[in-house]
Amino acid sequence: MPMQDADRPMTEAQREQIKLLCREADIPDKSGELYTSKTAQALIDDLRQKAATTGQTAPAGHRRDW
Repeated sequence: MPMQDADRPMTEAQREQIKLLCREADIPDKSGELYTSKTAQALIDDLRQKAATTGQTAPAGHRRDW
């Protein structure tokens, strides 16, 4: 029986994104948790919003410290 999309574990790329966004949002790292791919994506979306509100997310290729 094939694994349904909702049951697939998060990808390594999602894990790395969660780690980065937790750091940018200044919250404890949640990348070690066991998430499904769907749950991980929802967390990534939430973390992007939190990171943006802390003012720490910089567009790619732009430095924040100048």
